[in-house]
Amino acid sequence: MTIVFVYDTLAIWGGIERVFTEKMNYFARVFGYDVYVLTTNQGDHPIPFPLDGRVHYEDLHIQSHLQYRYSFLIRYRMRFSKNRLLKRRLKEKIESIRPDIIVSTTSRYIPELLQLKGDSLLIAESHSGFDHVKEFESATWWQKLEMNHLRTLLGKTDVLVSLTESDAAKWRTVHPCVEVIPNIVHLNQTGRYSSLEERRVIFVGRFCRQKSIPDLLAVWRIVHQRHPDWRLDMYGDGEYLEMLQNEIKSMDANITVHEPTLDIMEKYCESSMLVLTSLYEPFGLVMVEAMSCGLPVVSFESDGAEQILMDGDNGFIVKDRNIEAFADRVCRLIEDQPLRQQMGKNGILSSRRFSAEQVMPRWKDLFETIVRERSSNKKD
Repeated sequence: MTIVFVYDTLAIWGGIERVFTEKMNYFARVFGYDVYVLTTNQGDHPIPFPLDGRVHYEDLHIQSHLQYRYSFLIRYRMRFSKNRLLKRRLKEKIESIRPDIIVSTTSRYIPELLQLKGDSLLIAESHSGFDHVKEFESATWWQKLEMNHLRTLLGKTDVLVSLTESDAAKWRTVHPCVEVIPNIVHLNQTGRYSSLEERRVIFVGRFCRQKSIPDLLAVWRIVHQRHPDWRLDMYGDGEYLEMLQNEIKSMDANITVHEPTLDIMEKYCESSMLVLTSLYEPFGLVMVEAMSCGLPVVSFESDGAEQILMDGDNGFIVKDRNIEAFADRVCRLIEDQPLRQQMGKNGILSSRRFSAEQVMPRWKDLFETIVRERSSNKKD
């Protein structure tokens, strides 16, 4: 079976990028699929997470982001020229590869892929979540029109894959065939687990609006007042990095910012809990990673948190974005070591349902089912 995956860029040290590369590797290495990955804006940036040598990779060199360097009129013209270039190069690759299935992990390329897919089946993945797409795209009347048009186009794909059942229920209002397949997660394979005795709390993620860094700092102000001997270690990068560094200097609250690292499992094992204050979290990859190292998790409620965490069992889910309640849960775990230990053990067990061995066969079943059904329909 030949599969083509279309994505924007693999240049970011992000959760989606890690999941994406590990999925491609698994398809090629374990299932023996002929896997092609096409990016549009990679340019000269290295891929942070290694692709298996059996995965065919090519960047189409569209570099659509370059248009934002120019004034509105020039940007407007460049957008059309970049779209023409994208269509031409996608058409060439699809006609050359002739894939059984095309998978788009972003809605950005759905209009072009619907036009160019030919006899290939088209699957759209929802990584941002229905509510986030609705909120973001509906900011203006023009974006409302664009979103309505995009929903119509998404309804024409063969399958839409969502990460959670609650998100899938919303997508089913605009798509007749929605499947639920959670992300695979890179689980702890070091053979080592956290002792949960270190006075360290860890945050892992991009320093961006979604992760609500100001709320995390507000939580930590309260925690630091009650437990000044505990430290918050933050691993990541992003557009809020400078703001974060300046704020930390003014707080003097025992916070250390670190660059992203491939050895994140070791960092989890040196910590005693994970905190996540995201505004929305379709699927909390770092939650599962941390749990596989034996860490309890404290998170604001979201689709992702509710799929992964059992409140009071392997962590805490804080409702209504209540800063004080969040800080109280962190302090409770700091003050109650037996509770930390029990939640950590529960987390190790519950994290295993997101292993590649548990999740990837669901992708295999989906691919083979829709290809078989297409062949049967052609015969009829």
